[in-house]
Amino acid sequence: MPMLLGSHGLAGHHVAGAAAHGRRQERARARGGTRQRRRLVWFQQQATAEQMVRRQIRGLMSLHLLALRLGVDIETIVACLQEEANGSGAGVWFGAAVPASAADVAGLEKRTFVVHATTEGECGGVTKEECAICFEDFEDGEEVAVMPCSHRHEFHAKCIGKWLGRSNTCPLCRHQLPTAGDDH
Repeated sequence: MPMLLGSHGLAGHHVAGAAAHGRRQERARARGGTRQRRRLVWFQQQATAEQMVRRQIRGLMSLHLLALRLGVDIETIVACLQEEANGSGAGVWFGAAVPASAADVAGLEKRTFVVHATTEGECGGVTKEECAICFEDFEDGEEVAVMPCSHRHEFHAKCIGKWLGRSNTCPLCRHQLPTAGDDH
């Protein structure tokens, strides 16, 4: 059977196909690029999403380590960060710390520190054997000041006195002491 090639012949078929391919590429460029460009953008978006997830994981790990170091739960830290972000942070007024009342600072409970044979705390964590302000270890028989917070955090009396002279909050859990302007 004879093959009919048409007016352009076999070569004309290839030229028409190439022209159609060129028109498709022009339309793709008009839509925002070629298929390869769209793939590149997709891969960049995936990499950006992966980087965001990695940053969030690093942030959560840092938050967890901070909570362990301070001996408080993550919810307390998150609540404090939210208060600070909202501008209603405990003991903060227009970005400046408010000192605790001198009477409450002087009235802090004092206790003699005793090194315990076991270092397991109530929640299975290690009890603090150092001042969280100066990071120096407590000496056996040394007098420490105890904050009236639910955790009963202990500090060197000199360290917590200096701290409360600038801020009315516990350095670890943000429990508030009354300020000089508060009524008793």
